[in-house]
Amino acid sequence: MQPVVRAVAIAAVFAAIAPALFAQTIVPNPHLDAQLPPWAAFASSAPDPVGAGEAPVWQSPPDVDNAPSSGSSRVRLSPSSPNAASGMAQCFDFAVPTSINFINYGMAFYVPSAASLDGAVAATVELRLFSGAGCTGFLGGGTQSQALTAANVPPATWYRIADNSFVPAGAPIMAASAQVRGYLRQTGVQPTQSDYALNLDHFVVVPNSTTPVSLIQFGVE
Repeated sequence: MQPVVRAVAIAAVFAAIAPALFAQTIVPNPHLDAQLPPWAAFASSAPDPVGAGEAPVWQSPPDVDNAPSSGSSRVRLSPSSPNAASGMAQCFDFAVPTSINFINYGMAFYVPSAASLDGAVAATVELRLFSGAGCTGFLGGGTQSQALTAANVPPATWYRIADNSFVPAGAPIMAASAQVRGYLRQTGVQPTQSDYALNLDHFVVVPNSTTPVSLIQFGVE
């Protein structure tokens, strides 16, 4: 039996991901097909613990679909203190301001080295919603995170972490833009490495859709 990853935030219904879902995502360059932009480096900053790590880079391989013409982003974290984070993010405007009742968001991640599976870091996807264009007027957001341990995340295997039906506080809310972040976050476990790496791919943001975005093992070897 293949292992199943479990989220540490809001519980989600487990189901296969329909390929059509990825066509619905409103995130620019969600599949990292040929380049990194408009994604840019992200690191946590004060008053949160300050994160550090090499800037993200586009790589091919690996790709979640094993497509030779596509790739993913490699992000890194140099441990410093619990909840420090390092990865990538982007802000994008909705085509028109949108009333959000609930929203699906998620990403795929790949652990390139078994040495990273010591529980000291977690793969994290975060969604932040804003009332104005250009990510101004913060409304609220959600986070899903998976601690990386050898017990539940084998190396060199694509996994997905997501929230099928995140309901922002005060919903429905009118949002004009969003920020998506994908990153490594330091947990409270003592690190055994001076540097941790993770590949990220297939980011999904789908407002008001009943199509499930589930936490699931992709099974790509």
